[in-house]
This record gives sequence, structure tokens and C-alpha cells, in this order.
Amino acid sequence: MFRDGLVSLLRARRGTRVVAAVGTGREAVLAAVKHQPHVAVADLRMPDGDGTWVNETLRERTPAVRVLVLTSAEDDRAVQAALAAGAHGYLLETAEPAVVLAAVTAVADGATALSDDVFAGSSRRLQGRGRTARPFPELTDREFEILEQLADGRSTEDIALRLGPSPKTVRNLVSSVLLTLGARDRTAAAAAAHRAGRGGSVRPDQ
Repeated sequence: MFRDGLVSLLRARRGTRVVAAVGTGREAVLAAVKHQPHVAVADLRMPDGDGTWVNETLRERTPAVRVLVLTSAEDDRAVQAALAAGAHGYLLETAEPAVVLAAVTAVADGATALSDDVFAGSSRRLQGRGRTARPFPELTDREFEILEQLADGRSTEDIALRLGPSPKTVRNLVSSVLLTLGARDRTAAAAAAHRAGRGGSVRPDQ
């Protein structure tokens, strides 16, 4: 029922075409290989192959397909496992329809879409109150600011508006952050930031 509702939501949006709707992990991989969609929306809990396996397999077999996880799992381990496996976005099933549509568009455009319910305040946790040293000391202060924005799933344009530099400068800074952290893409950098924000070296706000 949830899948049917999601299909109806996506089909109702102008410019969006649903090429397949399946019920298992292996069917999802086969459909992605066959249709090569811009975005694959997948749960983490599926019969015959879980979402992490699907993410890893799609990354290997169809690297151009970007994966948006839409699930009820909101614990840190699930989030980190999905991002580490190659997911480009993570939303909870409780997200409003408009949020889901915006996330699909963002992921298709190359951005990272992160659920506010899961990642809200991650940049504040990165900053942390009362810490003795900030995470990622190998980053410059400006690069660290960029990482905080990536942790909140913001696009290049959003970061430019918030911090002031041109989009080109932001892209250069993002590239520098990825190179310094050894992260393959923005999603991996966001995952690293999220882990650091919840780690022992930084105190949470509450």
C-alpha cells in the first residue's frame, strides 16, 4: 500500500516518470539495471535482500543510479550503514509528500537529501559545547564550515547563500573537503560528519 501511494505521488508530478515498482531487493536491482533510472527510491527492510545490500549492489552495477532511502528505520546504525553503502539520501516514511518530492529532485540533481528527523542539529553537534578540540583538525575553519553544511544536506547554491562565497568557490571547497577526508562524495563526507557529531569527542547539545 505504501509503495502504491508513493508511485501515485511521483506519477502525479509533471516531469517525473516511474519506470518500475517492485517489492523485493533483488527485483529492485534487476529493475535498476534494466531501466537505468535517475533515482531509485528504496526501503531498508525488503524481502530477498535488504536495503544496504541493494545500495551496495547498485553502486557496483549501476553507478549512475542514485539511491534515496525511504524507510521507518531512524537509528544511527541504519543511517550510517545506508550512507556507507552508497545511498545519496535518507528520509523517514513519515516525511510529508512535498518533502519526498523535493528529496527525489535533489538526489536526481546530484545533491544529498537528509531527513530533518534524523540529521537535525548535526552541525550543532559537530560544533558542540565545551569540547576541547573540534573534529577533523586537518580541515581549515572554512572547510569545516562547508562540512557542517554538507552534514545538513545543503546544496552548493544553499551553501553559497548561507556562507557568502560564490557557487564556484563552494564547489572548490567541497572538493578540498572530500580530498582531505578521503571521502568519495558528499554523501560519504556527510556520513563522516554525522558520525563525528555523535562521537565521544564532541558533546551533544542536550
